[in-house]
Amino acid sequence: MEKKKMIGMLPVWLRVSIYFIVIIAAAYIAGLILMLDSIFFYFGIALLLSFLFLKAEGKSLTSLGFIPAGATDRKKFFLGLLIGVSALLMSAGLTIWLNGGRLVFTGHADPVFLLILVFIHLWSSFVQEFTYRGYPFQRLLKSYGPWVAQLTITLPFAVMHLKLNASITWQQFFMTWLTTGLGSLLYGLCYLKTGKLMLSVGLHMGWNLAQALVPRSPEESKTMLFTLVQDGRHYHPLHVLLPYIAVTAIMMFFIWRSNTLHETNKP
Repeated sequence: MEKKKMIGMLPVWLRVSIYFIVIIAAAYIAGLILMLDSIFFYFGIALLLSFLFLKAEGKSLTSLGFIPAGATDRKKFFLGLLIGVSALLMSAGLTIWLNGGRLVFTGHADPVFLLILVFIHLWSSFVQEFTYRGYPFQRLLKSYGPWVAQLTITLPFAVMHLKLNASITWQQFFMTWLTTGLGSLLYGLCYLKTGKLMLSVGLHMGWNLAQALVPRSPEESKTMLFTLVQDGRHYHPLHVLLPYIAVTAIMMFFIWRSNTLHETNKP
């Protein structure tokens, strides 16, 4: 009981800092011990931390809004899925066009593999949204407001996308922070508009799923469905970055201006 009171008395910024220090430390350890390098391991850590902090605050895990409660929640998930897929295809189309490339269908569309890919990205997107837009984001939002919550989460979200056991340059770090930070702001906006995680999970999944199937750069030159054909001399990283920024800005504007996202589930 005393420990519970002590945890509950900690300032929110310290609770969130402890949360992410443990998450990042766990990711670093998992990079050294390959048998731990699993999304199930990361989810277990995030779930345990969220449970302990919420219990100390007298709240339950369900207060984080990650469980669909009705038709409206399911609708928001599928709306997010549609937006995410459409946005990636738009970004990919602009990128390929700017770089003078073209997609060639491989002729291979294994339905079993596609189904597995769908479940992998559903699970991965859920875990990421639970970890970053769950307890830490919502506690920062309640205590310090949307700007602090949004901007703070961009940093650990960027770190999560880096290989912690590999050496990276400051340029690589800031580029990762910029690109993943925009995504983090977008997913955070989904929560701000709906008060739940369904829209952000759907959007995150749609983007990642489409990205796994449609190559946009030489590093992603071939997927199960398409091969990217382009002259490497015409490729420029800005032709990947600028469409991404533009499409993300369009999505943020659309979500911010949408009035339908405030719907609540009917009893």
